[in-house]
Amino acid sequence: MKQLCLGCMQPYDTEYEVCPYCGYLQNTPAKEVYHIAPGTTIHGRYLVGRVLGSGGFGITYIGYDLTLAKKVAIKEYLPIEFATRMPNQTNVTVYAGEKYEQFTAGMKKSLDEAKRLAEFRQTEGITQIFDFFEENNTAYIVMELLEGETLKERLKRQNKMSVQEALPIILAVIEALKQVHAKSIIHRDIAPDNIYLLKDGTVKLLDFGASRQVTTTHSKSLTVILKLGYAPIEQYQSGGNQGPWTDVYALAATFYRMITGKKPPESQERRLDDTLKEPSKLGVQIDKNLENALMNALNVRIEDRTQSAEEFGAQLKSSDVERWTPTPDPPDPGKWPTWLKAVCIVGIVAVVAAFGVLVTGVLIPQLGNMGEGVTLAANAVYAPNLVNMSRDTARELVEGRELVFEVGGTQTSDTILKGYVLGQTNDKDERILPGDELEKGSVIRVVISSGTGRVSIPDLLWMQGDKVSQRLEELGLPAVNTREDSQSWAPKGVVTGFEANGENLAVNGTEDVEVEEGAVFTLLVSAGNADAGSGSAQVPDLSGVSEDEAYSTLQNEGLFLEKEEVEYNPSVPRGQIISQTPAAGTQAAKGDVIKVTVSSGARKVQMVDVQNMQEAEARQALEDIGLVVDTSSQEYSATVEAGRVISQSVAPGPVDEGTTVSLVISRGPEPAQTTAARTTARQTTSAGGGGGQQPANPGPQPTTTAAPPEPTTTAAPPPTTTEASGNPFWDWHDGNQ
Repeated sequence: MKQLCLGCMQPYDTEYEVCPYCGYLQNTPAKEVYHIAPGTTIHGRYLVGRVLGSGGFGITYIGYDLTLAKKVAIKEYLPIEFATRMPNQTNVTVYAGEKYEQFTAGMKKSLDEAKRLAEFRQTEGITQIFDFFEENNTAYIVMELLEGETLKERLKRQNKMSVQEALPIILAVIEALKQVHAKSIIHRDIAPDNIYLLKDGTVKLLDFGASRQVTTTHSKSLTVILKLGYAPIEQYQSGGNQGPWTDVYALAATFYRMITGKKPPESQERRLDDTLKEPSKLGVQIDKNLENALMNALNVRIEDRTQSAEEFGAQLKSSDVERWTPTPDPPDPGKWPTWLKAVCIVGIVAVVAAFGVLVTGVLIPQLGNMGEGVTLAANAVYAPNLVNMSRDTARELVEGRELVFEVGGTQTSDTILKGYVLGQTNDKDERILPGDELEKGSVIRVVISSGTGRVSIPDLLWMQGDKVSQRLEELGLPAVNTREDSQSWAPKGVVTGFEANGENLAVNGTEDVEVEEGAVFTLLVSAGNADAGSGSAQVPDLSGVSEDEAYSTLQNEGLFLEKEEVEYNPSVPRGQIISQTPAAGTQAAKGDVIKVTVSSGARKVQMVDVQNMQEAEARQALEDIGLVVDTSSQEYSATVEAGRVISQSVAPGPVDEGTTVSLVISRGPEPAQTTAARTTARQTTSAGGGGGQQPANPGPQPTTTAAPPEPTTTAAPPPTTTEASGNPFWDWHDGNQ
């Protein structure tokens, strides 16, 4: 007897519990409580399987059309900011009020756009849509199941492509855009994760952003809606003038990422200070006309930008393209320079922190007025917690509370992602805490993270120069200079040393060396002048020894060391040799080269701080760097907005790839009836039912309540001291607030 695998929809014998095709274990539950349970049938004909992917607006499942007996993909409309699904339920629960209106409008727009996109079934570059319908209080779109990988997955594996490899993909997307733009449909979300590369070489454009257009107006999660680096300036503006030029910018940004290995700076930042570098200045081999076409499409202002997909395609193929000069923004004489604001804020905040230590003895302030029973003044609002929100999400939240939003400068941070808020002050540069009572119209001034500003250089010493140059280019650090080294004991062409901005780098293989982004590199390359003499030598066993030891051992034998490869290997300590060619014990002539493979140890990634991020945004950030994310734990919070991260189980810093990070997600403020029940329980206990002595005046005490209606699991216990906020800005971790 056969059964369908809910992981790949292949039939196999029921005697097996694990699918022999994909390894899916039958009866595996849904990964998240708001996912449809695998094995559910919807619309009377579509069997729902495992989740293929999810984002801020929906979930995509593998499915099976029981009527036509074929595999399909099923996309469920489920914007996490407006709705959820309770455990063991099929129907979607939509939040009340304005969020209900936004959910409904987005769902209608999605179905309308699905109907229009269904007209493109014969268009090669557009995913075919077979069916669309409403059910379970939401909407579904049934489409063709694609086999291959997203461009994002390809780039994650190989970091970047040659221009010759990338250009056909971009041209294929342009052909698809020309047809949908002709029907007045704009994609609005072109990025590497929405371009699909099929196994047969076909390129497909995924996930048209109809619902995104509706929900952006009132959403507090622009970082979910917009992809930093790919979204043009008009998508940050309420009522921004979007059109074919919007998709042109995003596609050009994707092309730039494909060939340089780097996303363009955020368009909002570029408008103030455009630091975008031409690909040729990053070491990319590209025709000047092609580069001009790309840079024209990446102009920030709409009026300066390539206007249509057709025009973009024509310029990419042209042999005579003029570079258009962007129109500069007029200077504002009434504003301080950004750098001066940054210096002032950092200095003043540091003084305030030092003063706090002297007076209170602690670095961590209490949260503001968020306790029970506090009544706001008529013209007052509570200050939000903006730390770890993107600049534009923070702006929308602040302005939504009738406060004035200002950016006071930027500062590097090892824990907060680039473009996100590091801290918040008022217009007198005094810190504002979440829950502080502010008069409407007050200024909230934020400091924005500029990222670490550094790049980590891996173990590249003793490798051939062409390999080293390629690795550096992949990191966005082109080796623009070389200098001959005639002194070192090394074969010709091997890199014997590094300089960055004229300073020597002590690269020894045992740890990465960090340099500033944009550093100018000089490689010291062996001239091969060392005289090894004549005769023969027995090749020593180098396995398990360090590079330095291997170098000295081989030199004593009249042999040379060359590093052929570096591999991640958790069982061999970093910097030690895994294998060699020729093998130990072999006879070799003096002057021969012994090639080795060296361990990089376990692969490390840089864990970042995701507290206060939206759940989907945090998951994406962590999965992008190779971590496993568990968001099954939820808690009520009066200070963290529903759907955002309260805490994380792994602190920022280097961690092994594949580490599981448990996030506690906020359910928003505790419902009034639950709070009332707790109060009643406290009163009952103090009246004599507790069985123990109570202090005469205990004040606020920790309480234990029955489990809320939805089952929750706590990942990591919160700090036990009242001083610890768990927030990187308020706690001043390592001086990187």
